[in-house]
Order: sequence, then structure tokens, then C-alpha cells
Amino acid sequence: MSYADTLGMRVLEATPERTRVALTVTAGGLNMHGTAHGGLLFSLADEAFALISNLEAQAVAVEMHLSFFRAARQGDKLVAVATPERVGRTLATYRVEVRRGEDGEVLALFLGTVSRRERGKDRKALTL
Repeated sequence: MSYADTLGMRVLEATPERTRVALTVTAGGLNMHGTAHGGLLFSLADEAFALISNLEAQAVAVEMHLSFFRAARQGDKLVAVATPERVGRTLATYRVEVRRGEDGEVLALFLGTVSRRERGKDRKALTL
């Protein structure tokens, strides 16, 4: 079982233009204040970032940043929506919005950059 599976993440969509990953906040994901732990939101955003950045190339993160705007609570369905900001030959930057529900308010904004290289003939593409 992967880390994403352990946290209950589900891939809703995975294309190079938009990737969406969801999870529902459970009691195990709460912090001492009774709201979703920041690491839970970061993990959700990071999963969407990892998926989108590895769809067409082999990528590894070189920089990530997350800003928190609002708290999530137990029972909230969170959706991380990843989109490319700029994809170059060796670097790519992606924006990930963590939302409450499909079209809800933005709870956190994640920006991440990867070092990337094209897949050779011997490297398999990411399959979901």
C-alpha cells in the first residue's frame, strides 16, 4: 500500500493539462486544534504535483511551497487541482489549488518546480 493509499487519496483525473486528486479528512488527519493537519494538505497537493509532472517525462521535485488560507475540518472532501504554469525542456513549474469540494473555496495554494528529462526508449511512461 502506498502513502497516498494509506491517506485515502483517489485520482479523479490525470492529464498533462489538469490532474485532480481527492481525499476526505478523517479523525486521523487532524491536528491538535481539531482541523486538518498541514501535512495532510501538503501531501494531497504533492501527490497531484507528482502525478502531473511525471505523466510525460521523468521528473523529480527541486522546490515546493505551500500557502495556507483556510482550515479544513473532519469530513471535508478535499480536491487538489494541478495545472502547469510553465513546462520547459529541463524544468517545469506547476500550480496546485487545494479546494474544499470540486468547486469550493481554495484552502491552500501549492507551487512546485521539477527537474525533468524526456523518457528514453527503455523508460516506461507513468500509468495509472
